[in-house]
Amino acid sequence: MPDVEMRRPATVDIASEVPLLVGVVGSPEDAGTASSALGEAFAGILAELRARCPRTPLVLLCALTSDAESAAIRAASEQGIPAIACLRAPHSASEKMLAQVAETRVVDGDPRHRIAYVSDLLVVVSSGSAPAELLALADRRRNGEPPAAGLRNLLAPPDVGPCFVLEGASVQRFFPPRFAGDKRGERDFTSGLERRSRFNIDLQTVTEPKEGNALERLRSRTATVTNTLQRNAHTWQRVLYVLAFIAATVQVIQIQNALFIRVGAIALAFVVYFFVRRQDYQNRYQDYRAISEALRVQIVWSSIGVADGVEESYLPMQQTDLQWIRNLLRVVHFFDRHETSVYGTDVVLNWVTGQHTYFNDHSQLEARHRDRFGAAALGLGAVSLLASLVALGFAVVGVNGPKEWLGVGVLAAWTAVCVAIARSYSRTRAYSENANRYQRMFFVFDTALTLLKKAHGREAEVRTIASELGRDALAENAEWLLYQRERPISVVQTDAS
Repeated sequence: MPDVEMRRPATVDIASEVPLLVGVVGSPEDAGTASSALGEAFAGILAELRARCPRTPLVLLCALTSDAESAAIRAASEQGIPAIACLRAPHSASEKMLAQVAETRVVDGDPRHRIAYVSDLLVVVSSGSAPAELLALADRRRNGEPPAAGLRNLLAPPDVGPCFVLEGASVQRFFPPRFAGDKRGERDFTSGLERRSRFNIDLQTVTEPKEGNALERLRSRTATVTNTLQRNAHTWQRVLYVLAFIAATVQVIQIQNALFIRVGAIALAFVVYFFVRRQDYQNRYQDYRAISEALRVQIVWSSIGVADGVEESYLPMQQTDLQWIRNLLRVVHFFDRHETSVYGTDVVLNWVTGQHTYFNDHSQLEARHRDRFGAAALGLGAVSLLASLVALGFAVVGVNGPKEWLGVGVLAAWTAVCVAIARSYSRTRAYSENANRYQRMFFVFDTALTLLKKAHGREAEVRTIASELGRDALAENAEWLLYQRERPISVVQTDAS
């Protein structure tokens, strides 16, 4: 059953920025009165998080089960951080405790398991020594064990975030390893905070659309930012190749002041390279494209009544640097209202039709680019070979002096350079691979379009098609992302990698 929202005063608009979720769980067995020291210790944790990611809002998740949680909520409230209560049933907490939170959600099962699953940081709070059940919950996260059954794909490694155990004023911090000997838990968590903050900063560069729900507006803004970063990445990549071409041409032709021009072109190429790497255009573009496509699927699923979150179907076997994408998608899914639309079937059909056209058009576009670069490389290669044979012929017949054959020798060398640069650029842009990948997805969406037309009026079938097709689309995008990661921007690539 999807989470049910009981009250919704404004907390955070995910269309503007995706918050960091801090889960706080206590125990009904904790009968002690929370001391001010506990609140101060928790306030310190929140202050540290805000210092690490000042452009990312924090939201507290709690189950309203103990006085220790109340102390944590008060500490968050003093810093302007809203709290959301996850409850077993409506109004299952006292009015006094309910008055401390901005909104409530009704969830299946133990709310603490839901909080442990969705939170970026889990904080176990107790006024004294933590009860056994709380320590057991902390141990599951600390040891990298998956959350309760039904909340995740059991075949994939769990996305395990940090767990802090707060007993009175004492704080123990655990950054669970993903595998034996893993020492990168804290570093990867910090990196994820930085990437989410950068994502939120980038969202602010785009005007928020007025139409659509929060999920749709977030996807629209993400897509706009992605397209801008893509243009920047490709533009600077072309600049690098132009500079490499200039340096190679000057080297071959040996014009006046060739040394200064060549060194200047190479120096400028490295300046551009380090600037582009510093701006991280390519990685941001690829990450945001992944988020945008995942949000597209989530919107379709929500509209037709598929309760699953896309985060468990996206790159489930990829940990470390790509885990932040799943964490962000998990937070977004938590804030999604799960509003099934009466036009859900139309939303699915529009999505499939649009993707059907996109993959058809882009498979042909990428194929044309591949063929053009291939034809250019073949033609230039033929010219290079012919010029080399002519130069060799002049040398064999013993033509006196180099003037008669030096020109064709230079032409042979210059066209060979052109062939190398053209092939390198084509490989870097992966025209051939993209054409094949887009064509495969065109076939998938073409089949889905046929099935949807046959399933007209039968919503259950449409839901099944949308669910399966969404997972295929997520798998394709994940494959694209991993493939693109192997082709980072460089001064010039001369091999297939």
